[in-house]
Amino acid sequence: MRCVVAVVAFACALGGVRTLEAQGNGRNAHWYMGNYSNEVLVWDEATEEVVDRIPVKRPISLRLDVSEDRSRLYVMDPFFETIEIIALPSKESVGEFTLSEGATRTWIRSFQVHPDQEWMAMFVQSRTKLADRYEIGEPTILRFDLDTYEVTDTIPWPDEEPGRFANFRFSPDGDLLYMFSEDLVALDSETFEEVDRWDISEPLEPGLGEMRLPFGQSPYQEEDGIYTGLFRMTDPLQNRRLMGIATVDLAGQDVEFHPIGPSEGVSFVLSPDGTKGYGLKSEIGHYEMWKFDLQGRRVAGRVPFAGRPRMALMPSADGTKLYIYNAGSTIDIYDEETFEFLRTVTLDADMTSVVVVPDPG
Repeated sequence: MRCVVAVVAFACALGGVRTLEAQGNGRNAHWYMGNYSNEVLVWDEATEEVVDRIPVKRPISLRLDVSEDRSRLYVMDPFFETIEIIALPSKESVGEFTLSEGATRTWIRSFQVHPDQEWMAMFVQSRTKLADRYEIGEPTILRFDLDTYEVTDTIPWPDEEPGRFANFRFSPDGDLLYMFSEDLVALDSETFEEVDRWDISEPLEPGLGEMRLPFGQSPYQEEDGIYTGLFRMTDPLQNRRLMGIATVDLAGQDVEFHPIGPSEGVSFVLSPDGTKGYGLKSEIGHYEMWKFDLQGRRVAGRVPFAGRPRMALMPSADGTKLYIYNAGSTIDIYDEETFEFLRTVTLDADMTSVVVVPDPG
């Protein structure tokens, strides 16, 4: 790790935040929107119109995920039991699967598709209806074949103890499966043997206190295996929570982080060019939009605005606009530089889940 923190001064000297080359200048993106119908809507940023509707087999597409190469869309039903696979850009269904059978229903809690798209890692849990009760199964991690739609292996838990949660990422070459539970464990993706471990549950530096790092994905991903977001930690001297910006390199087990002030409940999404981040602060009756300068490692702006109780934020692919969406059927559009409200786009369906897919180039 390349960071030294002076806790009293709350300062950190570190290398520059990794950035991408600018991706604006007319770049476009399409939004795939789950909703309460048997369709996934396709919304075009350039025209601000729904340009396509993809039929799906089950109503209420509760969760959408897209493959790393943007060629497949995975659509989950509202019971977390069935996943339908849509081929992009043909927008045709190529199949669906479920692990539920008879009196046993299986929840698919999380999953990640291997880069070759031949299989996925799944975190599942089952419950079986008996005459007088439900029997809840142990949390399990499975290897699921996407050609045969069959479970081909059970992936062992690190330390042989089932966890309450598990999320996954594959290395860019697909050789490693990173599993996030209490710690970050790297498994060989063929044998599932542990090859490395990163004790992220422990303080990154003496005196910092526990810090949970961001591992969220953005449509404007940085280099493969590198993620930028907000972190929060506890200052052990003054017993208060701090917030900062962190860039995490999974393969290098390296974190660059910089405290920027007292912790506040703000979300985070990366800008298309990787130099800025945006967030929402939501309190009952009070909503704010935030802008983070990742190169200057500071809050570049925060303004109150007329938000909504449930909402998400996404920058436009060309970097000139900010979209406020979810839940409901409207997208509010703001100017990225000034935060000025521009207009509202109204759809004919209420959104449940949104995946943003930037156009190539």
